[in-house]
Amino acid sequence: MPRPPIVAEALDIARRWCAGKIIDGAPALGHAVRVALALGRHMPDAPPELLAAVLLHDVPDYTRADVVDAEVGGWCGTNTLIALWAIHDEHTAMDLYRTDPASAVRRLARLPDGVAAALAADKTVSLRYVLAGARNAPDLAAFWATRHAFLTLVPYLRAFHAATADCLPESLARDLDRLVTDAEQVTAAV
Repeated sequence: MPRPPIVAEALDIARRWCAGKIIDGAPALGHAVRVALALGRHMPDAPPELLAAVLLHDVPDYTRADVVDAEVGGWCGTNTLIALWAIHDEHTAMDLYRTDPASAVRRLARLPDGVAAALAADKTVSLRYVLAGARNAPDLAAFWATRHAFLTLVPYLRAFHAATADCLPESLARDLDRLVTDAEQVTAAV
C-alpha cells in the first residue's frame, strides 16, 4: 500500500531533523519509525496526520518552535502540527508528575484519544528498549546506575497507563500495562 503523501512529507522532514540524533541507543529516525509502526499495529485506522505527527514527535527537541510550525504546518498541515505539539506537550505532565501528581494526571486525562495512543506507542517502544538492555546487561547494577531518570519515571508510566487505558486501543493498553509491570518488577530491587 502506498504511503499517504502527508506521511511521506513527515518522513522527509524527520529524516533531515533527526540526522545525527540518538534515541534509545539508535538513530532518532529509527525510533520515530518504530513508534509509528507500533501505533499502526494497534491502531490500523490511525489518521495519516497522526502518523505524520508521530514521525515528527521528537523534532521540537532539535529545532526552534517557529521553524517547526512553519515547516510542519506548511508541508503536513495544521492537524499534524496540532497533534505534534499535543504529543510533545505531554513532557509537561511528565515533569509536573514529580511535584504535583494529581495535576499531571488531570492533564493526561484530557489527552485526545489519538494523541494518547501515540504517546502509549512511544512508551512501549522505549520500555522495550530499556528492558531488553537490562536483560542483556552483563552488570545489572551498572546498567541501572546510568538510568536514574528511567527509574524515577516508572511511577509516572503507571499513572500514564491508568489515566489513558480506557481511551487506548485494547491491545495497546494491554501491551503498555505488561511493559510497565515488567519495569516495576525489574526496578523494584534497584
